[in-house]
Amino acid sequence: MISVIGAGPAGCYYAYKEQHDDVHLFEEDAVVGKPVACTGILTNSVRSVLDVPKDLVISKIERFKIVAPNKKAIYINLNKTNMVLDRARFDQFLAQKATDSGAQLHLKEKFVGFKKSGNLYLLKTSKKTYETDMIVGADGPYSPVAKAAGLYGNRQFVKGWQARCKFPGLEEGVTEIRMNLGEFSWIVPETDKIARVGVIGMDTAQLRRDYKKLLGASKIIEDQSGMIPLYNPQQKLRVGKEDIFLLGDAATQVKATTYGGIIYGLICGGYLADNKETYIKEFNKKLAKDLWISLKMRELMNAMNEQQSNELIEIFKKRNNAAVLEQHDRDFPSKFIVQLLMKEAKLWKLGFQIAKQKMWMS
Repeated sequence: MISVIGAGPAGCYYAYKEQHDDVHLFEEDAVVGKPVACTGILTNSVRSVLDVPKDLVISKIERFKIVAPNKKAIYINLNKTNMVLDRARFDQFLAQKATDSGAQLHLKEKFVGFKKSGNLYLLKTSKKTYETDMIVGADGPYSPVAKAAGLYGNRQFVKGWQARCKFPGLEEGVTEIRMNLGEFSWIVPETDKIARVGVIGMDTAQLRRDYKKLLGASKIIEDQSGMIPLYNPQQKLRVGKEDIFLLGDAATQVKATTYGGIIYGLICGGYLADNKETYIKEFNKKLAKDLWISLKMRELMNAMNEQQSNELIEIFKKRNNAAVLEQHDRDFPSKFIVQLLMKEAKLWKLGFQIAKQKMWMS
């Protein structure tokens, strides 16, 4: 028996791909996918992993509008459309794929703990105790599995304040990013009147003020706020040679530039299902570098002052610089960051200035 704790995208996708004939998927909530605490916007990279049904796509994003503190803005035209998902139904779609492939879904059944018993584990839930060969913690940023297994480590978190709102002045097919509001802010349209609006950063009074500023006079329909783990390059994904693994947010597999983790969780779920013995090797070989680059980019962006943010926008107003961003999905910065640095000397200058400033401040 394989026990998967958490029926989010990573856990469901792993349960779907795993070929073992006795997979159990445990979810503490009564309904898969709820409550929602995610923006639910995906790049075209997801198509390398999964075909997303059209009826799960609420809207499509063709352009990003990035607004500097001085109100100057640039538009980045996306070569490949982004999708805004019905996030709850997306999770439910993946859960259905898992059960169709033979996994047993246990709703309203919470992970309590486990202990080793010979070659097996005794997995205790809020309902009963199971004998299981393997445990996969796909149970979110605070991962009880990670805590029980001694894999929790040194974790840091950011708070994502987000709401579905009636928001005035939306541009069709355009996601707006306003710099210097939190670490990152967004206005993602669902329709011409409703958007997912949010900020992210360390949960401080200033972040809450930024959130209120971003919301303005909009009317909140639904709160979708939540905590997000910061990627930790030292995060352990397995207990020695034991059959206990972490996946998705539970493994801090979240890119720090935009704090999205769906695609990384899906990819890693595939790696683990393909071969548990090479899971960590595949992750380190194919994904860890991009997550590390995203982390370093985030650290530099967090250190920027308003003048430097304004300068960055001016740099990307150059057509050849914007074109690099347009041609590549933001999920994998290693594919475009070198091109940008080779094309634009001002980026080197700005980066060194910010890095020097950051070192002085620390």
